[in-house]
Amino acid sequence: MTSHGSVPRDHTHRYLSVADALRREINDGTRRPGDRLPTQSELVSRFGVSRATVNRAIEVLREQGLIESRQGSGTFVSRSGRGIPAQAGAGDGEDVWAVVSERVPPVVLAPYLEEAFEATEVTLDVFSMTTETLAARVSAQKTRIMDGEIRPPRSISARLMLPDTDSPVLAIPRLQDGRDDPRVRRRLRGILQAHASMLSQSLYELRDRGLVSEVSVEVRLVPFAPQLKLYILNRRLALQGFYPPELGTITVPPDGEEVTILDAYGTGATLFPFRAAADSTPEQVGIVRAFQFLFDSMWKHQAKEADF
Repeated sequence: MTSHGSVPRDHTHRYLSVADALRREINDGTRRPGDRLPTQSELVSRFGVSRATVNRAIEVLREQGLIESRQGSGTFVSRSGRGIPAQAGAGDGEDVWAVVSERVPPVVLAPYLEEAFEATEVTLDVFSMTTETLAARVSAQKTRIMDGEIRPPRSISARLMLPDTDSPVLAIPRLQDGRDDPRVRRRLRGILQAHASMLSQSLYELRDRGLVSEVSVEVRLVPFAPQLKLYILNRRLALQGFYPPELGTITVPPDGEEVTILDAYGTGATLFPFRAAADSTPEQVGIVRAFQFLFDSMWKHQAKEADF
């Protein structure tokens, strides 16, 4: 869900934030397969944590197959095993970082969004905890269009479905002991509003500059926290990711109190792709259609218009 910014001061959970930051750098391509990770001393200095915390974070990434240690050489982003690079479905030659090598390898959002924005009509249906990742990626597509790198689409339509922070029964985020804290929900609302506004401004700027004739951005809220994130691009590609609940420490206004919460962190997370195309398997096509039906049903029956 939310970005912690700096590593939390709660020693119990610091290693998770360190692991999350490094995982995000691997998944967004900052650190490529075969790249050497910083030394333990460098990571200690960067994050302001102990060597034991760094070791624990490294072990988390190693268990996930994202990194591998080589005796006498250091720790590197994995090239093989569970962490092999896979090619984007569009065949554009770009490496997409895969955490697990199976029939449906997980990927990251950027190359698929690039592909989607090269269509004549662009549709984005999004169900997620926030739109932090999407807002940044859409801004990058706006730049591609404004720089003349790709031909502007004729229309762009985005539907964003997010958790309703007015609901005191949201399972996430909550205090560690399970109690609801309105300050935590207000913090989430600010994050939702900031990133949704960033995305909207990027798309409407394309319309205002006369580059895209039709732009529509709708935001609706549902009274529950999503356990997965779902992107449906141009009604032909579904990208599904997960929000594993984790403990983290945040600072809440007005007095800057630090509280430990159960939260969900999806920034930089990998996604499972399912494509509905002429050469897709019936299973892939069926999954995309099922995701679209699920999104449309929740949008129609459970979501209400956002007041921001």
